[in-house]
Amino acid sequence: MKVSIWKATSGLGLSARLHLWVRTRIVPWGRVVEAFDPAGRSLLDVGCGHGLLAFLLAGRGYTGAYTGIDIDPRKTKAARAWLGTRPYTVFSDSPLDSFEPASFDQIAVMDVLYLLPRAARGGFVSRAAELLEPGGALVALTSGGGPAWKRRMDRIQENLAVSLGITRGETVEPCDGREIAGHFSDSGLGNVRSVYVGRGYSHGFDLVVGFRTAGSGESPRR
Repeated sequence: MKVSIWKATSGLGLSARLHLWVRTRIVPWGRVVEAFDPAGRSLLDVGCGHGLLAFLLAGRGYTGAYTGIDIDPRKTKAARAWLGTRPYTVFSDSPLDSFEPASFDQIAVMDVLYLLPRAARGGFVSRAAELLEPGGALVALTSGGGPAWKRRMDRIQENLAVSLGITRGETVEPCDGREIAGHFSDSGLGNVRSVYVGRGYSHGFDLVVGFRTAGSGESPRR
């Protein structure tokens, strides 16, 4: 995906610009944005960072309401400075538990779950699933799959990012798509699929998608 991220982030500090520039090159964003419905009404981006997903989705034509949350106030502050003036775009430090059930028709969890202890991931996914409207989609990207050398690379890089304070989390425990897909299914999501999207990248990325079971007379939107 060709994105002039360096020019687009000219108003941010050098460290944020470098971080976003690197992220556009080491993550398969082209595959990621295809997993979202550009005609969606509302999207929650959990672990939004500097707002890169919001920027890329807008480039694909997404015009629905976007809410980005992150535990790192430095990043949400930068996101507000970069993209917070757009209509229906909000960045905040609000926790996941602050939202009402069935509040969003799409939820993104991009490269976040490895920062949670393994025992906490199931509950986190279940809480996210509760926030979906019937038929809504939960989309997660995780980088702990692929061949052994990619898994080692992932662990080394993520531990370095946390130790340097670039990323904030409770731990570094890489996880793959199979594990996350299991949490999706255990949370009652249907039509769950995990696709390896790490070919050509230094990390073993898996993209996992699942849908909240629709109520009577409804069906998933995909």
